[in-house]
Amino acid sequence: MGNEFTTCKVCNSKIDAVNIKFDLVKCRSCEFVFSKTIFTEDEFIATYDRLYNSKEDLKYNKHTIEEYNKLKDNLIEIGYNRKRIINRIISNTPQNILEIGSGIGLIGMFLKKFSSVTYTGLELDKKTHERALSLGVNSVNGDFSKMKTLEQKFDVIMMWEVLEHLQDLNLFFQLTKERLKPEGLFVFSVPNFDKIKNYSNPGDAIHQSGPPIHLNFFTKNSVKNVLNNFGFEIVNLREKKMPYFNYKDLNFYKMFFKSLLGKYNGPTLYVVAKLKN
Repeated sequence: MGNEFTTCKVCNSKIDAVNIKFDLVKCRSCEFVFSKTIFTEDEFIATYDRLYNSKEDLKYNKHTIEEYNKLKDNLIEIGYNRKRIINRIISNTPQNILEIGSGIGLIGMFLKKFSSVTYTGLELDKKTHERALSLGVNSVNGDFSKMKTLEQKFDVIMMWEVLEHLQDLNLFFQLTKERLKPEGLFVFSVPNFDKIKNYSNPGDAIHQSGPPIHLNFFTKNSVKNVLNNFGFEIVNLREKKMPYFNYKDLNFYKMFFKSLLGKYNGPTLYVVAKLKN
């Protein structure tokens, strides 16, 4: 067993165990749920290399290859909610945009259609980064700490389904504030931990990846508290209203019916935030 957090990693308040199977704890003050275990850099590297580059038919690896092949054919599919947010925040004036966890360059390729945008992507996995370069995307190999080496400041810093993977949130938000322009926007999406409420007896099931893949587990309330603690305020917070389509899964139809009745906790939160004045 490695090192463990003894207080909330966001606000240093007292924590309580909330999930034995995945060793998750919840802050008594800001209500943030996170992995109690502190993982090493070597553990992260091994985990993501296995997920993205294994020859086994793992879902992350399969999804990456499928997406890469589509992008080579110039098929850019980013989803309704991300497209909606991006179209709203892009202006006709020049904008410098940084994406953290940029993958093979899906968002980078989508943003090419905006002549006002200068794009930089940061991607941890080397092979994924190299695929992005092969697609003509401005990709830099490294994790979020690479922000230290970037000289420019950004109008928008975005990350899609990445914040839940980061262990050191204090360093991440420190660097984000340093690299974001005073009127800039921090845009991201995360899984909604409250989706476990869609199930009558969830037990220790979390219905998303557990540690060391997902380390942080956000709800509408806790994401506001976390951002507030690090000096950000919400501009817009949107919950995906419908379940992700999967006609082969019986649960999809159950959740779809719940959503029609207004009793469904959507699977993803989409957030636009800015620095407090």
